[in-house]
Amino acid sequence: MIFTSLYSLGQTNEQGGQTKIEILSADELVYNQDLGRFQICRGNVRFKQGTMLMDCDSARFYEEVNKIEAFGDIYIRQRDTVDLWGGYLEYDGDTRLAKVSKNVRLTDGTMKLTTDLLNYDMINKVGYYTTGGDIENGEDKLNSRKGTYYTRSKEFYFKDSVHLTNPEYTMDSDTLSYNTLSKIATFYGPTYIRSEENTIYCQYGWYNTEKEVSQFSKGAYIEGTENKLQADSMMYYRNTGFGEAFGNINLTDTLEELTITGEYGSYERFQKTTLITGNPVAIKNFDGDSFYLRADTLLDMADTSASQMRTLRAYRKVNVYKSDMQAVSDSMVYNFSDSTIGFYTNPIVWTDSNQITGDTILVFRNQDGLKRLETYKNGFVIERDRNGFYNQIKGKHIEAFFINSRLKRVEVDGNGQSIYYALEDSTQYAGVNDVLCGNMILNIDTNNRIRTINFVNKPKAIFYPLEDFPKSKSRLQGFSWNNIIRPKKAHFLK
Repeated sequence: MIFTSLYSLGQTNEQGGQTKIEILSADELVYNQDLGRFQICRGNVRFKQGTMLMDCDSARFYEEVNKIEAFGDIYIRQRDTVDLWGGYLEYDGDTRLAKVSKNVRLTDGTMKLTTDLLNYDMINKVGYYTTGGDIENGEDKLNSRKGTYYTRSKEFYFKDSVHLTNPEYTMDSDTLSYNTLSKIATFYGPTYIRSEENTIYCQYGWYNTEKEVSQFSKGAYIEGTENKLQADSMMYYRNTGFGEAFGNINLTDTLEELTITGEYGSYERFQKTTLITGNPVAIKNFDGDSFYLRADTLLDMADTSASQMRTLRAYRKVNVYKSDMQAVSDSMVYNFSDSTIGFYTNPIVWTDSNQITGDTILVFRNQDGLKRLETYKNGFVIERDRNGFYNQIKGKHIEAFFINSRLKRVEVDGNGQSIYYALEDSTQYAGVNDVLCGNMILNIDTNNRIRTINFVNKPKAIFYPLEDFPKSKSRLQGFSWNNIIRPKKAHFLK
């Protein structure tokens, strides 16, 4: 970093005091009282005061008041500290204040500062410029309108239009300070750090140039070509690629039309994983309709292998809402490449008037919405009809097919069971089908009524008139209607 190169600016071993300026050499000395109470020094002029040496082409030496006015090729140096050049100098030996102007250059051996006017206080060990300055150190270049260096505290302070360029990034800030002991740069006011990967903005932050650890706050965000992260504050550990965000997190992915909010986030750059906790909510656009996801923890993972598969994972107390589907489960995995959604551990999925459960549920979507749904082990579909009766389908493996997100067909493979209330019209029932069959296929009409049932593998079916149907048979084993926990949109907008 450029800051470390500026360390020795203004260093001196002097403790102040009113030591006299000495003339060490000059080709010509002229004193003319008619011109003024000063000596004119010309050619190879050299002055000394304490550890400071100053060369110039010519000078006016006001010995009585201990001052110098120097001209042309001025060169000031302090032992083991800095070298300073300029075209004009005003120096007060009593106050130790130097004002150097005209093509001013200062260097400590590795860093070079150029400015139009530089002031340096040798007693308080403070140097500053107010008319603009440029600093170069290797590949780093910094310029600002104002700059100050406090030697005692080892603190640099750059103010007004601070601009830093580096092969990897550029930085623009209102105010920037750097401490050479702690190796910490601090940003004050609006600051932008731009690289090929992203733009970082904050109104306050700091960067440890030695440990490569940074912190950003007050309106902080990181914006890339396809994403933007906002938070109350952020930490980033460049060496390990680990980042953290705290408070009011808002992560937006414009490519996937995805927004995630929460209170804490962590990022693993090399593993390409982002974790969000603290009541996180994800909202994704599906063809103009929003998919809402809430859980204790959200994990956005990008596969670093050749497949480049990206998934969004949710853990504990998963709640999902979309206009054509709602769900709860202990965990969930969403695949960005094909929009497949997997629900795991006690999942429940609702579609229209249907409730679907199983040990695992996979949901497949296309551009028209729900396409197919599969349950693995203990599959159970319940449909509550308009009159409050529960149509039920149960089996080892259930596959449900949808057209325009409406259930059209159900296929049951293994230990199939069904209770179906056959409606003749909106209020009249033909009776109740009680079916036990290894496999079955049910076709459903646009009114959510079963139109046909195909029984495979030794079906056992009994048709009861509604009034004769035993109440004890109205619920298949494992029946549980959980509509009370069905997610609603308002739950995600709190």
